[in-house]
Amino acid sequence: MTDAKFLGIDGGGSSTRAFVVDNDLGLVGTRRGGPSNVLVVGEARADVALSSVLSRDERYTAIVAGIAGADRPWVRAFWESRLSPYADHLWVMGDYRIAWAALTDGSPGLVAIFGTGSVFYAEGKARQVRLGGYGWKVGDIGSGIMLGQAAVSAALGELEGWGPQTALTRPVLAWAQAENRAQLLNYIYHPDVDWRSVSDLAVEVFRAADAGDDPASAILEDQAQLIQQYLLAAETEAEVPVDGQWGLAGGLARLWLPRLKREAVRPLQLVEREPGLGAARLAKKYFDKGQEGISH
Repeated sequence: MTDAKFLGIDGGGSSTRAFVVDNDLGLVGTRRGGPSNVLVVGEARADVALSSVLSRDERYTAIVAGIAGADRPWVRAFWESRLSPYADHLWVMGDYRIAWAALTDGSPGLVAIFGTGSVFYAEGKARQVRLGGYGWKVGDIGSGIMLGQAAVSAALGELEGWGPQTALTRPVLAWAQAENRAQLLNYIYHPDVDWRSVSDLAVEVFRAADAGDDPASAILEDQAQLIQQYLLAAETEAEVPVDGQWGLAGGLARLWLPRLKREAVRPLQLVEREPGLGAARLAKKYFDKGQEGISH
């Protein structure tokens, strides 16, 4: 099948990326479009994003689409209906799975993704396990929102006198465009403020900890312990073999890596391959294995 083409799609809240590989896994092309997270931008804008990376007359041997929110049945059904005309073999799955594929090339292993939120995903020899990914209302371990929220609490501690001084207070006040505790609280609870923006403070927590700030260091130490528990729980539940790869992905991965490597029971690495490319390679692997018509 020399003319076979396999498409991988990485669809999220900020952009949509498409990668095409040939039968030898050589990269044929890439395209980029707008946001396609239906939960955030709606179906109409998601359709526009899809149209920007695919043409009506295109046809592929197989497609794997890693889509934000695809664990929800209606989101998965939306994407299956939009993508099925482009290939006979299609798999729609959560975007965390293509980050795992980018790390492992479809072999047993575990990935932890740290961005605004976080999620842990592992596949063993016969089991798939997802932990976390609770969303901004609950908070995700090690995520930007969790770290930002902790930074706000530390700043309030200093401002109210029940907590120690911390280098986090200044960036927290700057984030809220505030000069004191009252203005900070007014900002947080203003109806026009998106609480998810607190994740912008995550970098400040790492920066303050690296400079020796005790409250910031305590935040990271507490979160790191919880991350280790999630990693071990995912590995155990999925029955990942001891030679399975462990990796970190997402915008905060590089900041977390040196801190987590100190305590990790398995070697940790960054996921360097693009998730969409991992999806394209997974499409070929699933096609070769005959996993036709399977959607996750």
